[in-house]
Amino acid sequence: MRQTAQSAGDESNGAHEVDGAVTSPQTVPSEEQRVTGAASIPDLLDLRELERTLAPAIEPFPRTPRQARSLRTRDSLLRAAAELFVARGYAGVTADEIAAAAGVSVGAFYNYYRNKRQILMALAQKRLGDIFSHLRLARMDLAHGDHHEVIRAVIASVIASDRSPGLRGVWQQLMSLEPELAPYQTAIRAYARDQLARQLQSAREAGRLWPDLDIEATSLAIFAMLDTLSARRDDDLPEERLIESVTAIIERALFPPTASNPAPRDGASS
Repeated sequence: MRQTAQSAGDESNGAHEVDGAVTSPQTVPSEEQRVTGAASIPDLLDLRELERTLAPAIEPFPRTPRQARSLRTRDSLLRAAAELFVARGYAGVTADEIAAAAGVSVGAFYNYYRNKRQILMALAQKRLGDIFSHLRLARMDLAHGDHHEVIRAVIASVIASDRSPGLRGVWQQLMSLEPELAPYQTAIRAYARDQLARQLQSAREAGRLWPDLDIEATSLAIFAMLDTLSARRDDDLPEERLIESVTAIIERALFPPTASNPAPRDGASS
């Protein structure tokens, strides 16, 4: 395990800094809303503790920026690194290229990050929802409101991220080079699965789910289904059909039929 870098808070704007990545004090940005425009899904997760899960995998940063100018430089480097990693892959990017794309000197890069691995790990902390798409399942508030729209919006965002993996694909490339990172990914996935189970438990206690639903097994089954979808590569099934089908499978597994949501008749199309 590498040493945990020291964190520092930015008291001027209420932001919370964890190992080179600044997050909000309450929530992370809603990937569902950014990808699908689904304003109905609230940001229910405070991921600061989860961000610290990755901290032992990161060497101490050369410095912690505190002045506004230093923060802007650091953020420019993060943005440039994200764009280059997504465009070229992890192996196709150098620290010199990240510095050039950010409009700063190579020396400035090394003021904030030891190497390109460290800046990717900082991005992983800052953009957990982009890299670990299953975290979006943990945001499903099924105890209130229109559960169909909540489930559909989350499934749409997960499938969209599978089609355009972005930083998640770059993370997988790093994982292939450093298999010792696997326990960190396992811990993050377990966190997301546990949070989904809590959401299901809350919805069952509210009387919305099947009363005999096996919460733990159902959470695992939903994750397994989405893992299978993530592995698909060569089919040409329209994305909208897939979203609707997966939404229907989950909805019918969780919710008993009601007058407003009757169970389909045998042979009836969905």
